[in-house]
Amino acid sequence: MKALAFAAGAAIGVTATMAVAGSRVASLRRKACVDALTGVANRAGLVAAWPRLAPSCPIVAVLDLDEFKPVNDAYGHAAGDLVLATIAARLRARVAGGLVARLGGDEFALILPGPMRRAYAAAVLAAAEVALSIPLPGGVSVTVTASIGLAPIVGGALAQALAAADAAMYRAKTSRSGVVVYDPTADDHTDPNSDPRPMVRVRDLPTHLAAAPAAPGTAGCAAATSRFPARG
Repeated sequence: MKALAFAAGAAIGVTATMAVAGSRVASLRRKACVDALTGVANRAGLVAAWPRLAPSCPIVAVLDLDEFKPVNDAYGHAAGDLVLATIAARLRARVAGGLVARLGGDEFALILPGPMRRAYAAAVLAAAEVALSIPLPGGVSVTVTASIGLAPIVGGALAQALAAADAAMYRAKTSRSGVVVYDPTADDHTDPNSDPRPMVRVRDLPTHLAAAPAAPGTAGCAAATSRFPARG
């Protein structure tokens, strides 16, 4: 009987240990998908969430902050971190039914519910939220703005949509247009000469994404989004 009791106790102990280990692994996986500074998804989190989000044919947006570097230069990196965390919280509150991810630096990706007209309106509201003043320690406040590019997904390809949205964002930034929709005739992200920035940025998502098969359930997304012409 003692041997049986010992074996049962040992089995329970092993089960409990495995449960704790499994919980820790799950926690580590969640942390690996979250940006430590802002609490929103990071690029790994965006990639992990994409199969769940893609079947709804969302619109992909890339948002880049304007006037952010002067904040860092004038008030220090701690102030810059506070600005980034505040902007991320505002975006997360604004983007219902989608996802906010920090791609790095002062650049974010937004996965917005479609169609394009709805996403465009949401992006305009997001830009307005970004532009609200942000109080810093010491009684000062700063203001930054955002340039946003929007692109539909084509065949469920995240990397392609991000590259297109990034190219549209660059046009928004250089023309100071605020929010623009990707236009293949104006936003050539395949030609390095058309964009003087380094070819990294959102394109440094895992390289296998560009050749990855479309997410399940996205076959009709190109047709659904093509009815909405580009604007900007």
